[in-house]
Amino acid sequence: MIRPIGKSLEAVVRAIRPIVLPSYRKGFKQLLARGLGERRQGEPIVCCDFAKPSIDAVGGRYYFGLVRDLINAGYFPVFTARRRTLSTFATSPLKALLLPERMGVIRSFDELHEPFFLITDDANSAPKLAEKMVVVDDEWRISKKPNEIPFPFFVFPSIAKLTPPQEPESRSARLFFGGNTEEGKYDKEVIRETYGMLTRREMLEIAGNSLPPEQIFKPTEAIAWLASNSFHPYVCCETQHCKIPPSRWLEALSKADFFLACPGVGMPLCHNVIEALASGCIPILQYAAYLTPPLQDRVNCLAFHDAQSLHEVMDLIFSMSPAEIDSLRANVRSHYAEHLAPGRFSQRLFSGIHRRRTLLLNDYRVPRP
Repeated sequence: MIRPIGKSLEAVVRAIRPIVLPSYRKGFKQLLARGLGERRQGEPIVCCDFAKPSIDAVGGRYYFGLVRDLINAGYFPVFTARRRTLSTFATSPLKALLLPERMGVIRSFDELHEPFFLITDDANSAPKLAEKMVVVDDEWRISKKPNEIPFPFFVFPSIAKLTPPQEPESRSARLFFGGNTEEGKYDKEVIRETYGMLTRREMLEIAGNSLPPEQIFKPTEAIAWLASNSFHPYVCCETQHCKIPPSRWLEALSKADFFLACPGVGMPLCHNVIEALASGCIPILQYAAYLTPPLQDRVNCLAFHDAQSLHEVMDLIFSMSPAEIDSLRANVRSHYAEHLAPGRFSQRLFSGIHRRRTLLLNDYRVPRP
């Protein structure tokens, strides 16, 4: 009984704080004042009508990723004055990154006097001028119908404006991992039991045991390693001991041929696999099927399914020829450019024959067969 009561109280707090807390009220008022004055003549509008707090999940990363991609696709984002989600721009560090962008805020659809596209979590919404409509669905289910589209993973907000580096003349690591490896956090049973996958710590242990210790380099100074051209078979950069600045994360990925794309804390898919693809760094992963479209083994990734097959992949990457690696990398860059580059998702979302689509917010969380 304690848990339901706690959840109920949390829901009540979330519902009333935008109304009573000064920081939320101030943020809401400031956004409301923006109106439509920042829009450029003829700029296509996408109206975002979000009433449910589910769009604010994972610290605002959903919200940021979607809006940032709309902007990259050339749309002008306009938000309806839903206090519950609009006011959190003032309190979410990730959503606040969007505040310098041009955007509009309206009290009602009546303020829009020309056709627009609509993204909403209200399935009953039907403004007359909405040419196309996308309904956000926060259920945990996989896309199965032609008019359904999974919400993608984007690069992490702190690096969203970075330009992926040009292909370097040579890469100074065959394999790279960078990220948090905290014990008790990155070895949770949910990854094994729910998804049937190796945890991050298990993957790293197998990778480490596949090479002699002298071939594994663990930097203690990120800047020194980034400046060096010395070759290392495997660079393992654990955040607890060597933190790579976010502004140089894509540069770090571009130093390696392959990236060990480990799962997150409680789900397989992680932002870093998208960032690896952006940098032409070939991912080694167990969750190729969780991307849309899925990555393909030996085409644009190296996929494995258990500890033994990960050992085999480790052997493979050190026996591949430069031509084989270059071919994989070319396919990685092609996949990223076609499906994951900034603005590509938003272009796909509003293209095609469907006037009404469903955006599945949590498709990536659902275990695959």
